[in-house]
This record gives sequence, structure tokens and C-alpha cells, in this order.
Amino acid sequence: MKSFRPQLIRSLAGRWLLERAAEFYDSRICTLKNVRRQARSGQSGTKSPLRFSVGIPHFNRGALIYRPLFNLLNHPAVEEIVIVDDGSEPVEFAALERTVAAIDPSGRIKIHRREQNLGALRTKLECVEKASSEWVLILDSDNTAFRHYLDRLASLESPSANVIYCARWAFPYFPFHEFQGMRMGFEEAADLTATGALRRVYIINDGNYFIHRESYVRSVSAVAEFESEAADVMLVNYHWLSQGGLLEVLPEASYYHRVHKGSFWSNTQHGSRKIVLDLFSRFERGLKWDKEFAETLNQLS
Repeated sequence: MKSFRPQLIRSLAGRWLLERAAEFYDSRICTLKNVRRQARSGQSGTKSPLRFSVGIPHFNRGALIYRPLFNLLNHPAVEEIVIVDDGSEPVEFAALERTVAAIDPSGRIKIHRREQNLGALRTKLECVEKASSEWVLILDSDNTAFRHYLDRLASLESPSANVIYCARWAFPYFPFHEFQGMRMGFEEAADLTATGALRRVYIINDGNYFIHRESYVRSVSAVAEFESEAADVMLVNYHWLSQGGLLEVLPEASYYHRVHKGSFWSNTQHGSRKIVLDLFSRFERGLKWDKEFAETLNQLS
């Protein structure tokens, strides 16, 4: 599926313009002052057709935690925000508590502290386990869900527990427009790998998505037993597809994906690349998650 926007994103001039737009959004719009103002305005009285929780895994971003909260606090579809702290340094956890207390006097944000650092995969799983809603949006602590993404999720009619719903754009760097409207199972992922599309459009490395609580917990619990944190989202999505689950890319849905030197991918880059190459090789050969692959992961742990 071709459109002007993905071509713009991939051009050097287009990428430069989008990065400047992202910087403006971060510095002028998505600010602590604006989040406080929005929180004070309170929730709209409008009821959304579908309401859900938001799970945010947190590690050492206490002073900047307001950024993913932007657009969440005032949206009628968001019932609660669950933050699980993955053993942050005491000063960072204190900053997290201060920031949340300043912008959420109503207590819609629930913080859970864990002294031990267990990594992103297990922290995301715990976020979902502690959520009270049937449906949960998982959002990394350095990203921001745009309002139209939240609106799109709230408008879903009879969503399927067997589908993970993805945004079409991790703005500004990762466009998934080519797959929008598609429901992708394991066989489709294998075909797209063989043609090169899945290597070019990295949708199976995206974990800021909308999931059915029980289905996600059941699937991810089988992955969380492995100690390796490298390519954690890729492993989760590969296992999900192997078990018969589907990925669907929603039109008119995007979020702000911040890329920086402290990001999880940067910290696990060496180990992640090895797993990614293995996963694409298995897709090409039509090999689903099996005992042999699990043993390989144990050796990497």
C-alpha cells in the first residue's frame, strides 16, 4: 500500500522536517506545564464506547514521566494509568512520585515499586497483570500516545482477544503505513519476510500497542521465563504469532516514539541483533516457536 506520507518520511528532506516537528512538539507542546494544565481541567464527562487501562513500565525517568502522561489524563477512554517501577535509583523513584503527585491529585495514576530490576519484558507483563481493565494500552515511559490514537482505540467495536492492535506510525522515525488495515498472522509474517517487507517495515519490533489483558498475560508469561532482555518485543510478538495470534495495524493511529542513547534498544543492541537475525531466518523457513528455539534462548541468557 503506497502513499505520499511514507515516501516523505524516507526522504532525507522529509526526515529532517519530521525531526524538527518532533522537537517542536517535545519542547513547546508536550511540557510539564501543559500536562499540569490538562490534569487540572479534569476528565471530559463524555463516555467512550470502549474504556481501557494504560500500562507504563518505568526505569530511571522520574523527572520526565509527565511526557507519556500527556493526552492520557484528560481522555475519557482512559480509566487508569498503571506505572510499574523496575528498581529505579531512589532519587529517580522519588522524582517519579513527586511528578505524579503534582499532576494527578485524583489518584488515577497507580504506582507500583519493585526494588529488584527485572528488565523491560517482565515489567510490561506486570503492568498488564496489575491493570483492572479488560483492555490495556502498553506505552513505554519515553513515548507519548497522540489523542487520535486514543480516539481510535476507544472507537474499536467488538475488538478480538486474539489480536494485538498496533499504531500505523511511531512518529517520526518508524512508519508502518504499508501494513495499515492488515491482520497479520504467522503465515503472512513469513511471506512478508521472504519478500523483504517485514525487514524494511519493523512492525514486529513495536510494543506500544493495545492488547487483551488475559490473552497477553497468558502468551507473554511463557516468554518472560527467559532471562535475556535482548529484542524483548520481537520475542513477544514472534511467540504471539507462533501461537496463532494476530497483529493488526490501525489506520489513523500514531504515537510519538522518542529515540535517544538511553533507550532500551541502544542498551541491548548487540544481543538484540543476533536474535533478530535468527527470528527472520525462522520466519523465512516457516518455523514457529519450538523447544529448539527455547533452548537457544536459554544459551543466550
